[in-house]
Amino acid sequence: MTKTPGSPQYVGVNEPVRPPAGELAEFDAIYERDFDYVCRTLGRLGVPAGDIEDAMHEAFLVLYRRWNEVDRSRSLRPWLFGVARRIASDLRSKQRPTAAPVDRAAPDPQHAQRDLLWRALDQLDDVRRIIIILHDLEGHTAAEIAEMLDVSPNTVSSRLRLARAELVEIITKLEAK
Repeated sequence: MTKTPGSPQYVGVNEPVRPPAGELAEFDAIYERDFDYVCRTLGRLGVPAGDIEDAMHEAFLVLYRRWNEVDRSRSLRPWLFGVARRIASDLRSKQRPTAAPVDRAAPDPQHAQRDLLWRALDQLDDVRRIIIILHDLEGHTAAEIAEMLDVSPNTVSSRLRLARAELVEIITKLEAK
């Protein structure tokens, strides 16, 4: 099958695959509903505050381009999380490590505790950090996380237990400094 301008498979510079005109309102509604979720997720995955807006737009461009491939009868948050995870990973691999942690949430009286948590989370491997973020911060169930990561719910529960134990050790060490 040839990919020609105007065909659903064609992705050219000036003519990306996009939602049909009748579904643009659905795309706009998803954008409005999940905007904060994607921004928050990108920040929690280590995207510096100054890059979150660009990364968020990139995430929704991926949705826009892959509109016909996405099962919109199910929650899009797991899918958007996966996109945000890849974008954050790409950004981290392109950037040199920062000396100071980035505040990923609105300032509040518990800033020092939040800073400590983020410094500790940054020391976990990607999988454990993601599982803690999804379960403990975003409130996803082990079954939902298992589906997102394509592992069993038991694996998620085991990794969550290990991640929490490691996080406690890291926080204890950081507090001792």
